[in-house]
Amino acid sequence: MHRCNFQYDNKSRNEQRKSVFRCGNLSYTKAGLITLFAWLLWGDFCFTLMETVVPAILPLKLRSLESSNWLIGAIMTTLPGIFNATISPWVSFKSDRYRSKWGRRIPFIFYSMPFLTVTLVLIGYGDMLGVWIHGHFFKNSIVGQASVVIVVLAFFAACFDFFNMFVATVYWYLFSDVVPENLMSRFMSYFRLVGMVCSVGFNFFVLKYAESHMRTIYLAAACLYFAGFGIMCFKVREREYPPPNIVGELRGFFCDIRVFIGECYSIPYYWDVFFSTVFSAVAGCVAPFSIFFLKSLDLSLDWIGKINAGSGILTAVCLVFVGGAIDKWHPVRVYAYFSPIGVAIALNSCVWLFADGCPSAILFFCSVMGCVLFSCSSITMQQVAALPRALALFPRDRFGQFCGAETLLRSVAVMCGGVTAGFFIDFAKHFFHDGYYPYRFIAIWQTFFLSIAFVFTCRVYRVWRRLGADERYKPPTKSFSVRKLLLQTPPVLADGSGRGGVNRQLAWVGLAGFAGIIIYDAIFLIYFVFFCHHTWNTLVFLVQLGVAVGFIPLYLWLLRFLEKK
Repeated sequence: MHRCNFQYDNKSRNEQRKSVFRCGNLSYTKAGLITLFAWLLWGDFCFTLMETVVPAILPLKLRSLESSNWLIGAIMTTLPGIFNATISPWVSFKSDRYRSKWGRRIPFIFYSMPFLTVTLVLIGYGDMLGVWIHGHFFKNSIVGQASVVIVVLAFFAACFDFFNMFVATVYWYLFSDVVPENLMSRFMSYFRLVGMVCSVGFNFFVLKYAESHMRTIYLAAACLYFAGFGIMCFKVREREYPPPNIVGELRGFFCDIRVFIGECYSIPYYWDVFFSTVFSAVAGCVAPFSIFFLKSLDLSLDWIGKINAGSGILTAVCLVFVGGAIDKWHPVRVYAYFSPIGVAIALNSCVWLFADGCPSAILFFCSVMGCVLFSCSSITMQQVAALPRALALFPRDRFGQFCGAETLLRSVAVMCGGVTAGFFIDFAKHFFHDGYYPYRFIAIWQTFFLSIAFVFTCRVYRVWRRLGADERYKPPTKSFSVRKLLLQTPPVLADGSGRGGVNRQLAWVGLAGFAGIIIYDAIFLIYFVFFCHHTWNTLVFLVQLGVAVGFIPLYLWLLRFLEKK
């Protein structure tokens, strides 16, 4: 596999004036690069809107049918996890080795689209179909109408997840095959920006109609996805690939499995890379319940949409600028430096286990103008750096395969974590019967698993430094002892950097994130002292403010540990 290189062509003066960007045999002028980005970002808009609709609306429908929390978790996380553990690794392995005139990624996307679109429409009409099925087949039985509707919705959701797995798996790999490597972080920042704009628009304009116009929203998302994403498939051209080096590998299914396991799971270092994202995904298993967490603070869907939209606007502003900064500081370093901030934010959310709610306008102001305003730059940079980090850490010619191996572990963990998270909240309900209050315990879940993810992120970063860091790192292909390597002194880089000093510019951005947490707590404290006169909440936020201030020296110590010789 040729490596995507960013370089200027020196064949002629005309080409020198035109700044030719290369990725394998593909070459782009600035105009061509803009066109490529435009089509990929248009596809992202359609794809993001389609993927936003199901997880945002389906939990509301299931809960209105009085589904238990473990069942919601199973439908929203366990079912996708099953397909992630089976379909995604197989598609990743095969797409790396697939060759056609249309490329190796786009065929997997295009031929799955019609089926995915139909299942999305069927979810929108699932309640009507469930009522019809109950009336014709279970009218005089002990099976209730709501139970039949839930089963129908769960079946269509499973079909949706199955077909979406073909698209969602390969779509991310397409970027590495058409976008020049040294522009990847910039592209991912624009990619996230478009997704954020889509999310902001959905939360601000559409979410408040989720319960009243659910069917219309599903139908509109399906039509836009089929038309918009389909056009992108015709407009983006993949590069040519050399024949895969797979002598003796493709003799059968079990041979594929042997090669897959041998190449991806035989090196302990890559297990650390996998686990650094696996436990982050487990922390996200409570995402379907986040809307109920916000409702526990007495927020309406309208205010929830406004908070999400306000946060999205600030994040979108950051996305305009962060791509170049990540390319400058390297995505592996950016991801490691900002991982502790997510842990701190989750831990800070635990304050609502003890504090009472407050007016929606105050929550909006503190959430958006306080924490998010200062923390969005660091959180956004970590999110944008995720894919470029994977590109930097995994072997490029087997990128899809290693991502599939990571997905296999992540999906099994999410599959178990989704149901466990539901049981965790149901267990809390045995002790707290106050409506939505038990959903506040999701902060504990997130804090615990994000902390574990950070431990593995630290190990990956420190090994990466000892394997050459920015300039000399090459993805290892043979097994080695991580523990022994960590006892060695990292090599001196060509520019003398990376020898134990904390990157001060990145550290300042991280400290701004912690400042946002402090401001968030301080605003609430001021409100409860001078405006609301709530003694208990004043005491709670006073203690939490002290904890938040203590984050700063701990964070600086963690950075010094990351860069420790």
